[in-house]
Amino acid sequence: MNLTKLKKIRIGVSLFFFLLLSFLFIDPRNSIPIPVIDLLSSIQLVPALLMISTSFGFAAAALFFIIILTLLFGRVYCSTICPLGTFQDIVIYIKKKTNKRFRLSYLKPSYAFHYFFLGLIFTCVLIGSSIFLNLLEPFSNYGRLLTTLIEPLTTLLNNGLAAILSRFQIYFLYDIPLRSIETSLLFGSIFFLFLFSYLSYFHGRLFCNSFCPAGAVLGLLSRFTIFKMIVDKNTCTECGACEKVCKANCIESKTKKIDFSACIGCFNCIKSCPTDGIIYQRAQYSKSIQDNRFDSSRRFFFQSISIPIAASIIQTTSQTDTTRSGYWAAKRSPVSPPGSKSVQHFSNYCTACSLCVTECPTQVLYPSFVEYGFAGLFQPKMNYDASYCNYECTTCGDVCPTGAILPLSIMEKKLVQIGKAVFIKDDCVVAAKKKDCAACSEHCPTKAVSTVPYEGKLKIPELNNDICIGCGACEHACPTTPRKAIYITSNSVHLQAQKPKVQKQDKVFDDTKDFPF
Repeated sequence: MNLTKLKKIRIGVSLFFFLLLSFLFIDPRNSIPIPVIDLLSSIQLVPALLMISTSFGFAAAALFFIIILTLLFGRVYCSTICPLGTFQDIVIYIKKKTNKRFRLSYLKPSYAFHYFFLGLIFTCVLIGSSIFLNLLEPFSNYGRLLTTLIEPLTTLLNNGLAAILSRFQIYFLYDIPLRSIETSLLFGSIFFLFLFSYLSYFHGRLFCNSFCPAGAVLGLLSRFTIFKMIVDKNTCTECGACEKVCKANCIESKTKKIDFSACIGCFNCIKSCPTDGIIYQRAQYSKSIQDNRFDSSRRFFFQSISIPIAASIIQTTSQTDTTRSGYWAAKRSPVSPPGSKSVQHFSNYCTACSLCVTECPTQVLYPSFVEYGFAGLFQPKMNYDASYCNYECTTCGDVCPTGAILPLSIMEKKLVQIGKAVFIKDDCVVAAKKKDCAACSEHCPTKAVSTVPYEGKLKIPELNNDICIGCGACEHACPTTPRKAIYITSNSVHLQAQKPKVQKQDKVFDDTKDFPF
């Protein structure tokens, strides 16, 4: 096979995965089948690693595939399957087109710095903090960017086209509710978009080889890769063409060496070499690693800064204010989705990819800011101001790629109590304004909220939290402002609700008599 064709194959494969994975997050009509979503999300390295600790299936097979692929050919995952990697490649391509003089150059690898970050992420996950994983995991970062910045645009485009087509009696498209975005999340996503674009525009794949946890894991595996690209010293003329196009900055043309643990398998070097000086062959493993690649001064500098910061964050988020109460306190205590078992389990496994946010049909799931603490930055929460959890929907557990939300059957989901309702009588329309209102009771799927006689013909809500599941339908329907008269408080550990009693419906008319009209 002509090795120069490898670059075209790589571009084709990367664009295929990039478009498919992008469509997961900007599909306004949720038209992708659940098995396809599971398959596509499971081939992401970090979500697959987290998923196998809770269940097997696609994740185990995908993880095995990624490991075998890396052991055979190196970090081709980074240049083909990872959507954030392809996004960086697009930015680098734009840089080359706008600046013909743009050239990349070899950078001395900072393994200690990269592996320190990997160790820090791993340590934080073990002690229950996902802040660094949420901020640095590539699939999650890319998903948040699309969910926050691109999905609203696709929804507006869909609604605009639906309005135009409806004038011609064509109803193929329909209006989709536009998800509101909090200012903090919007600016956070814009910041990360700028950060990834800046690093790629000026420094190539610096993020992949300095911060990315998936890149660090694959970099370790690629040290044992069977087939590696090397410089053929007999044909190499040290022209530097390969070094100038290396996005991973891992080719040193003067010494005719390729740092394969940093190589992402983009094959730009093979395409650019005028003398066919880059070849594939079985690896020749050396018994030692050059010590000068490790910059100990940089390692200890970042350790001295990062460890105290991480410790302060963990200490801050581990402290809980037990004196808070009432509606506003409930808003500061997030309700985790059904299937997440507990807030702690959810925080430990969620990487804030926002896939469940995108796929939620009622749009009750929203990215949080600091409601879970800084350790749970951007992790989804139930936003009952926006919507409520559908009684017979299990989509979030079906699509979660990490096991943070475990799949439930519809019958299991109907008995999972993620929170309990609280009723404030003095805030209720019935008590405060002496007006009829049964919105909460009418919307409650389990009839945990019913109405009982109050004054005269008025009826007021009454709760039965034994059968309440915390779906938020009552809170969403409640018309009182700025506080809701009925709202959901979070169960930090999800409980089992009792089955609602089925009551026989009274006869509306006497069927023994003639029909009334």
